[in-house]
Amino acid sequence: MEIFNPRAQKIFLGSLVAGFLAFGCAHNTVVVEIPPKIDLQPYKTIGIVEFTSNSNGNLNQVATQKFMGYIQDAQPRVRFLELGPEDQLVSRLGRSSLDIEAIKAIEKQYGVSSVFTGSFEISNVQPKVSIGTDLSSLHASAVVSISMVSKHWETVSGATIWSNSRQGRWKVAGVHSDSKDISFSMNTSEDQYGRYLEQLAFALTDHFRPHYEKRDAPK
Repeated sequence: MEIFNPRAQKIFLGSLVAGFLAFGCAHNTVVVEIPPKIDLQPYKTIGIVEFTSNSNGNLNQVATQKFMGYIQDAQPRVRFLELGPEDQLVSRLGRSSLDIEAIKAIEKQYGVSSVFTGSFEISNVQPKVSIGTDLSSLHASAVVSISMVSKHWETVSGATIWSNSRQGRWKVAGVHSDSKDISFSMNTSEDQYGRYLEQLAFALTDHFRPHYEKRDAPK
């Protein structure tokens, strides 16, 4: 699936709402706000476990902070208690894994009514090569796929009350050559991967954001 840039989408949505308002004044329509599919306000404090992954460096924390930030942007009154990395949390709880009993233990030890967990997986770089029909040009590129999944657990029962997943593909390198020139590009820095994760986190948290819809004005 295609993942949109969250900053660009915010600008687009703002322009769209303004356009709807102007259009509505002239055509007897109104723009109404559709509440989020998932309202987190009933949960006084929500725990969040640092996302896990197959990556190194700071990307786990980056993904967690982006995910949490987008939820709080959409629902500012939501309070999070950051529970740290999963392996350290499991150790503190005296468990061997983050199973249902561990989820229940989180409620007893930290007093949170629910908890978010999440993970993402970055694929190996996948090469693509194409040769021009006249054999005079060559184009090679490399893409990476990232999938992200999250669950929201009720800590009293250990039941899953929400889950969602998103995935995307991005070009990280490219080579183009012909009879006159050759060019090369590479885009695999940790900062760039952080931006990919930001886009996935934005898409993943869509159920927690309000949306807008144009409707006929009441008569």
